[in-house]
Amino acid sequence: MKKLLLASTLLALSIGVSAQNQNFYDAAIAANSELNGTARFVSVGGAMGALGGDASTVSYNPAGIGVYRSSELTLSGNIHWTNTSMGGDAPSNYISANLANIAYIGTWLNPKEKGLITLNFGITYNRIKNLAREGRYSGIQQGSATQFIARMTNGTDPNYFSDDLVDQFYNTDLAWRSILGYQAYLFDPITNPLNNETVYLPYYTKIGGGNVRTNLQFSEYGAHDEYGISIGGNVENIFYWGMSFNCDYLYYNKRVGQQEIFNDGNAYTMHTNYAMEGCGFAYKLGFIVRPVNWLRIGAAFHTPTWYYMEDWASASVSFKNPSKDNQTDYKDTPVSEGQFYLESPLSAMGSLGFVLGKFGFIGIDYQYTNSQNIILKDSHKTPQDIMNMASNGAIADTHAFRIGAEFKPVDALALRIGGGYTMPIAKEGATRHYYNNDVRCDMDYYNSKESYNVTAGIGYRIDRHAVDLAYVWQVNQADFYAYQGADPIGLRSVRNQLVLTYGIRF
Repeated sequence: MKKLLLASTLLALSIGVSAQNQNFYDAAIAANSELNGTARFVSVGGAMGALGGDASTVSYNPAGIGVYRSSELTLSGNIHWTNTSMGGDAPSNYISANLANIAYIGTWLNPKEKGLITLNFGITYNRIKNLAREGRYSGIQQGSATQFIARMTNGTDPNYFSDDLVDQFYNTDLAWRSILGYQAYLFDPITNPLNNETVYLPYYTKIGGGNVRTNLQFSEYGAHDEYGISIGGNVENIFYWGMSFNCDYLYYNKRVGQQEIFNDGNAYTMHTNYAMEGCGFAYKLGFIVRPVNWLRIGAAFHTPTWYYMEDWASASVSFKNPSKDNQTDYKDTPVSEGQFYLESPLSAMGSLGFVLGKFGFIGIDYQYTNSQNIILKDSHKTPQDIMNMASNGAIADTHAFRIGAEFKPVDALALRIGGGYTMPIAKEGATRHYYNNDVRCDMDYYNSKESYNVTAGIGYRIDRHAVDLAYVWQVNQADFYAYQGADPIGLRSVRNQLVLTYGIRF
């Protein structure tokens, strides 16, 4: 019998634990993009939806491939350096270098210049989003995470808790943060004299409350990449069309360390780790109309992206153990493993392009994303109503605006400028949902606010060769919450980006 029990335990440890890990804030990562791509595209703020002729425009309006009249190969790299400040503390810096774009566009040209004038085919890679940044905060807060953990534990039979951690963590009736809280003496079970029910007294309340010194550090890593196969054409130099099939790869890893120092000098530190990874597919359709030589009108539609995702979660806590003469003790969880399905929202965009003859252009884009249509499903493809939070008013549809211009003082030289503004996806006051059997111990979340960017760049073309350089200054703001009910901490990330692109046409 003991051998059978041991074998079962080892099997459980080997396959991990599958449970509800996901929430709206994870899904929102895949809901929108940020400004990335070729240097030319980036330097005009991405406002090329009605103009085309650039490999990165295919990610926004596939009809941009129809504008090509010769084949092209492009390669782009970028450098990001991100400064993130929390609560007015000194900013944390993070630097990364990435491949931003690689693309091949092949063109068939009708020698008769009638009807279908060009039929073009493209294979593209574009980085949609860079998710790397770090931040830290140290300050005084009213209240404690021990209150939150105790409140989430209320209703749990104290007989469920034991020193057998293997049994504890693989009992799905218990939330793992409650198990760690019990092991770290963050709360005590007490009996309510009014109804003889067991409730849990948080350590913060036990010592009489007061101010809590919170030291917090987080790091985010990952990326959202898009691989596409596109086809498009040019009809009579008036109507341009395009469609693409896209495979998206999404990886995200978040690590958080939170320490609370109480007014009696006691403290604990909790470290949490969450990662998700998966692939999805989507379709995009678009067109561009040229009613007169100086005007371009574009529109595009993006289907939802259907993802299959895997995720992992783990946590640890260090604390002073009163049963061991207040020696520092350490407890950690196994690594949970889960699978889920994610459907990102559909979006549509409209664009205007004003062509200034041989001297350049002005582009204006608007993009609408139906963010309330985010859908999360469990591993059995059953919609999780509690995870799909549009019903509680947490999610807002997003609107993005982009404008940019290119000016060519001479044929070989181009000067560019642009900017953009994106409305937040989370409504003010939105809160994260937590599960009573949650295997994730992270408690934090942040409500994003508006983001905006300013861009500039330069391009040089000679014969078949082109070199472009762009700079992006982008600001993202949010309210960060260490746990539900915590004081909000202002978070501001300033991302600087340099992009270099080489292209050759043939």
